Amino acid sequence: MFHLQDKSFTLLMTACIRPGITSALNNPRFRADTNQRLKDYETALRFWLNYNAPQILNIVLIENSGYPLDSLKAISDNENVYKRNIEFLQIVPELIPPGIHYGYSELEMIDIAVEQSRLINQTKFFIKVTGRLYFPKLYSLLRHTKDSTLFLSDSRDYAFAGKKKRYTITTLLIVNKEFYKRKLKNSRFEMLPNECTHFETLYYRILKPLELRDKRIILRFPFNVNPVGYGAHWNVNYNSFTKKLESSLRGLFRIILPACRI
Repeated sequence: MFHLQDKSFTLLMTACIRPGITSALNNPRFRADTNQRLKDYETALRFWLNYNAPQILNIVLIENSGYPLDSLKAISDNENVYKRNIEFLQIVPELIPPGIHYGYSELEMIDIAVEQSRLINQTKFFIKVTGRLYFPKLYSLLRHTKDSTLFLSDSRDYAFAGKKKRYTITTLLIVNKEFYKRKLKNSRFEMLPNECTHFETLYYRILKPLELRDKRIILRFPFNVNPVGYGAHWNVNYNSFTKKLESSLRGLFRIILPACRI
């Protein structure tokens, strides 16, 4: 019999090792190579297994392409420095509706993990990370997460010089599990072609009105929590000079104009 722990977390890594050919055809810069992606997930898993954050009790990795997980399981068996509980799940994904982004499948993975994972149900919170990425400053963010927090993410929310961005950053989310079940589970079915096609815009649409009414929902990190690794859609290196410069500017805006969510 386990005891639900208030200020402990399960880390949920979402993964698609062997993506469908459609993603690569739609965008030639897409990070589509299976071996490359597997190495990304192996690197990230090694990081989390060696990450000194006692609040993280468990790691769950859920994958939806059917690719064998042998190398990832071997890493978890042999390199689990902090003896975290590890769970691997694999699913056969639903077909993505026409006109909808592949974030639909990631939302499906989160739904199934929250429903089926024995480890997620042992902690009050889960941390959803895009499985290829890791976040060295996560420990500091967890220390800023209150027991009362329902949802914590970063976002882009501005209109400036003719440009407008309104979306939630979904590479790193901290979520109260019961809040997820009440407000976010099955939200992928609300995605609409030509209107709300992406995971990021869907969550903004759902969460922004809630944030305005409830301070336990936070769509702005108190400081930069930068990823390390490569984004899939544009194969962008988050450690590149350009990305570091963008991050420095955002960090400055957090200080001088905290209400400006660039």
